[in-house]
Amino acid sequence: MRTKTLLIAAAALAAGVISSEAQVYSANIVGYVNVNLPAGQLALISNPLDDGTNQANDLLSGLPNKSTLDVWNGSGFTPYTKGASGFAGNPPLPVGTGFFVKAISAYTNTFVGNVVPAPGGNQTTNNFPAGTLVLIGSTLPVSGNFNDTGTNYFNLIATLPNKSTVQIWNGTGFTPYTKGATGLAGNPPYTVGQGFFVKSISATNWIQTLQ
Repeated sequence: MRTKTLLIAAAALAAGVISSEAQVYSANIVGYVNVNLPAGQLALISNPLDDGTNQANDLLSGLPNKSTLDVWNGSGFTPYTKGASGFAGNPPLPVGTGFFVKAISAYTNTFVGNVVPAPGGNQTTNNFPAGTLVLIGSTLPVSGNFNDTGTNYFNLIATLPNKSTVQIWNGTGFTPYTKGATGLAGNPPYTVGQGFFVKSISATNWIQTLQ
């Protein structure tokens, strides 16, 4: 069965959404996402598309030299600095993985690739161990609000157990939220290519469905 190509709206961590305006057909759902990185400031972003390798030297190939990348290792951050040949070790950054980037000068990073679900499939899954901080992002390139459920493709709050926590980067630190009966207080927005921390109170799977 053929799958419609979806146009991923170019976004500066602000307005990227899935749009079905393009009526081209292909074997995969393909597109691009633009993420603006300010000069000399930490930005918490995530990889929204599968480029086939999902490694730092491919995803961030145009990032100015001397820019830095910090990858969560489960208990802290492993730092990398961009050099003439890229990042030493070329760490993997799978779709849905969050990470910090500090660009030495203002830069727009363009992620190009496929939406994760393979032809014939329509779901992606992020696994949350119990009581463990996980630095993630949406596995689908969508935007909206954290309490959104149903047909918006995000659907985090519908499956996250009550008393679980979400920490959202505000530019200088993290704003903490706790999941209650009605979701996150204030219903904060999320954007395409945004990273954030989640600590689930019990082991669960965050399943996103491409409807």
